[in-house]
Amino acid sequence: MTSLTLREHVAEPANLWIRHSFSRWPAPGAGKFWCDLATGVLAAPTGALAPDASDAAELVRSATDVVYVPPLPADQDSLRTRIIEAAAAAGAPLMIQVVGDLPLTGSTMAEAARQGPADLPPNATVVIDFLDGLVRRPATLREEFGENPQPSLPLEPATLQDATLVWPLVTGWTDQPGVLEPAMARFAAAGARRVLPRTLELDARDRRLLAERLQSAWPEAFDAVFHGDESPPDPPALRRAAEAAGLEPRLPRPLPAPPLPPRLRLARELAGQLIELGDAADTGGDAYYRAARFLDRDEVDIEAAAREGNLGVLPWLEDPVRVTVEAWLREGDFTSSPS
Repeated sequence: MTSLTLREHVAEPANLWIRHSFSRWPAPGAGKFWCDLATGVLAAPTGALAPDASDAAELVRSATDVVYVPPLPADQDSLRTRIIEAAAAAGAPLMIQVVGDLPLTGSTMAEAARQGPADLPPNATVVIDFLDGLVRRPATLREEFGENPQPSLPLEPATLQDATLVWPLVTGWTDQPGVLEPAMARFAAAGARRVLPRTLELDARDRRLLAERLQSAWPEAFDAVFHGDESPPDPPALRRAAEAAGLEPRLPRPLPAPPLPPRLRLARELAGQLIELGDAADTGGDAYYRAARFLDRDEVDIEAAAREGNLGVLPWLEDPVRVTVEAWLREGDFTSSPS
């Protein structure tokens, strides 16, 4: 059997800040669709057998940035428990994904929320992915959302209280305004706090697989998904719909916890803020990205560098980023904005 390892990814908002994923993972259930949040592809199991829980826990103990925990079959709860225990002891942040369902009634929403483990440490984030429900129940999008845009489904109060949801974006299907706006309204009515976009990067095989599964309930699906526009979806459209419904469309970077050193938490937080500024910049965003990547890679004690007057000699900290970092360290927040 191939040794279990952690794959490394570029941590950024588009992949929910995931830095590490396991090289082998079991399928969460027969025929279930889910989005690989680390890569944006239609997920497939990378190994027939689940990784050994001790090996997985050891890798988590060696990590200092976000480790991705995809959905698991019901008989593998012990694996997730060992990973969570290791993260709680070592301080590595986790991104734990569960598979949600549609229609968005109170009972199905509550069931999705219950899939997440209880008693999580503060450095673990649970997100609910609705791709499987969207594939299996496309009529909910076509009919209920499209023809009845009001949040009128029988939602129980606060069934998703403070939940973080992931909405998979597929061009021509789940990215349409007539879908996004009523969906966000229903999530808000269910008590959700945050809805995050995740663009699916589909090859021809994945497009055909999705289209064939959708076609029985939605005859137009094949043309819409397989022959439709192949340009990437527009995450800002989801963010606008989420904000209009009172939801947060962005996830602050999950940060390490003790016993990992405070300097590392500060460096991760600062790098996350710089990436957000780079995303928002009309021009000059690359300088923010470069600074964030070096900060992540080198794990510089940025507070000590500032205290000792060494920010100016860090080769990757160029203006206007250096001015921004100095202001953030001084004020505890960014007071200068990207140009």
